[in-house]
Amino acid sequence: MIEIDLEDFEDFYRDRINTKYFKIKKKSKKFIYDIRTSLVDLKVCMDHFLESGKDKVDEKSLRTLNYFSDRIKKEVEEIEIPEDIYYENINEFLNSIKKKFRNITEIQRKALPKFAKEVQPEIKELAYIQRKLAQKQNTMEQFLRKRYTNPKSNVKNAEDLLKKLPKLFTLKDNIEKVKTELDNFEEEYEQRKEDLERLNIDLIELEKNELFKELEVEKNKVFKLTISINDQLGFKKALKKLKFELEKETIHVPNINLNYIRDFLKNSIRVLINESRDLPKFSSLLVQLRHVLEENKLNLKTETKNKTIEQINIFFDKKSIQNNIEHLKKLNENVKSIEEKIKEAGLAQKLDDIKNQISLNTTKLEHVNNDLNRKNKDYLRYLGNLKREREELQTMTEKIILEQVKVNITFKF
Repeated sequence: MIEIDLEDFEDFYRDRINTKYFKIKKKSKKFIYDIRTSLVDLKVCMDHFLESGKDKVDEKSLRTLNYFSDRIKKEVEEIEIPEDIYYENINEFLNSIKKKFRNITEIQRKALPKFAKEVQPEIKELAYIQRKLAQKQNTMEQFLRKRYTNPKSNVKNAEDLLKKLPKLFTLKDNIEKVKTELDNFEEEYEQRKEDLERLNIDLIELEKNELFKELEVEKNKVFKLTISINDQLGFKKALKKLKFELEKETIHVPNINLNYIRDFLKNSIRVLINESRDLPKFSSLLVQLRHVLEENKLNLKTETKNKTIEQINIFFDKKSIQNNIEHLKKLNENVKSIEEKIKEAGLAQKLDDIKNQISLNTTKLEHVNNDLNRKNKDYLRYLGNLKREREELQTMTEKIILEQVKVNITFKF
């Protein structure tokens, strides 16, 4: 088995196929040489036109003759003779000749009538050279079809294998680029992760402060008491029904404040806290609600109606809601007092800063992780494609040069 680096494969492979198809390529060189000879003859023929015409044509026609000669020489000189004998180069060479001779034919059509009588021998010489050149071109085209594209010789397919190389180099470059990006993302991910762990430790240490512990205790009391008060407001269903009927104007209750009912249903605790100690507005509303229920104006089920009236009576008899609201006010004052102490100690700002940094780093860590996963998928895809392309190149090479070849690909990382 022959081991060859990817960077050296093209020279190695060209040497092998040039050797294998030596006779075909030697014959191609002869055709090209013969065509080049005819092209040189064509330029020499233009000199013959000038030599013959300078004493035979008038001044105006002579200018046309010079233009004619210069233009045809220029067209011929622009035809590039291939140095590497490969199908695509030869085909491009032949196509270039066809294109240039269409131009030359057009130049002849316009210029020759102006001095044709004076240079008849040269016109015949030109026609002869063009005819011979056309024959050589046609012969070489037949040779290309027979020896280069014929399935038996398959020279063109052997040469076309080299077209796979750019894709291999592109995949190699992509892998190196993505691997670099992947390493950078991994480094950033680890750094973000370390920063986040450090910030969480700082947060835990800060929250161990006694003021924060006190604040947490008071907030828990507020939370539990708020739930307890809401549980005592079991008559909110009847209030919703009352509000609905009042808005529809199906019942009339004197001196009732519909806006107060709406506010209460949106945030009961806040409305009660904002009232004075004995909750006069709320008490008045419950009196009106009880009256409406006793007259059965809301059409509630008997069980629901009686239970609601019972809850209203408890409100007036035990005054537990009033007491709980007063207690809740004191707890809220305690919370505000502790928060003020935390603020004065600079702990609140520090806590906000740490939480903001945690939030920011969490978001960035998620983004980096997404980038990392995406780049890793790209990396694995490129590796898979490169492996497949290399195996295909090795298999095709073995079939063509009849030698086992292993293409080594070295990455810069």
